[in-house]
Amino acid sequence: MFETADDILRRRVPQAYAAHALSWEWKGFLPGLVVFDLGKGEVDAPRHFLPGDRLDLSISPHRRCIGSFEGGVYRPCMMRRVVSGQHDQCPQCASSWIPVQNCIFEPACDGLHDMPCGKGGSICALPHHVYAAFFGDLIKVGMTLSSRLLERGIEQGADAMAMLGTYPNRRAARRAENDISRAVKATQWVRRNTFLRLQARHLDREEYQSMLDRALSPVAGELVRPSPVQLLDDYPLTVPDLSRTSFVDLPGRHRGEVLGCKGKFLFYRLREGDVRVLDMASVPSHFITLGRENHNKS
Repeated sequence: MFETADDILRRRVPQAYAAHALSWEWKGFLPGLVVFDLGKGEVDAPRHFLPGDRLDLSISPHRRCIGSFEGGVYRPCMMRRVVSGQHDQCPQCASSWIPVQNCIFEPACDGLHDMPCGKGGSICALPHHVYAAFFGDLIKVGMTLSSRLLERGIEQGADAMAMLGTYPNRRAARRAENDISRAVKATQWVRRNTFLRLQARHLDREEYQSMLDRALSPVAGELVRPSPVQLLDDYPLTVPDLSRTSFVDLPGRHRGEVLGCKGKFLFYRLREGDVRVLDMASVPSHFITLGRENHNKS
């Protein structure tokens, strides 16, 4: 008997979970978790987590490839492959947009010439920006597709950002990212405990601009041609008492009052008043169930 990918997915998933998490994304300053509903066999509307909502979210310990979107159509992974580490797709499903997954982080070619993989990915030859993102009084240097600069800042939970330069492809941007971060002594990675600690250190736009100007003074006119700093200050979150706030492991059941979201983190308050922080960007590839208290699906 022929089985569709949907049939295979439903058959191989423990019945305790109702959906497969596909992506954590921001539309402007509205966060949403996109899931594949195992009962209906279709991608559901994004589940939003806004201040005041009741949270009841169960997350599986096991992970499976999220499949792929091609031409706007979702296709579950036919092999239901286990995934681990930073990737939530298996190499076969990821090949729909990048032939070699390691090239997401360390591009090996310009997407047009001397391609070790034999063909360029859909992002490899596109223009990229290198940017400075501000987290409190910390500067992070990163790169992203030119078409999604602000989206990248928001999904990281940055307080402000500025474009530092534009490059013709992903590999050129990665090289510039390394050169600029070394020259200005800026990090390329913000650890989660650092992110949380810096939530108490917000500056205004002029302070961020002065901070950037000072950092770039050794390389002004050489490596960078920065844009003005732009504030990113419309996250649906009021920062809680950090002395009562801590991170929580992903697998298991999470219940409480949603305080809001910033970047990849969801903040929720327990009944006794302590606050927990959940890394929602790591939820995709896990199986989940949203309890009845999660009423916000619009």
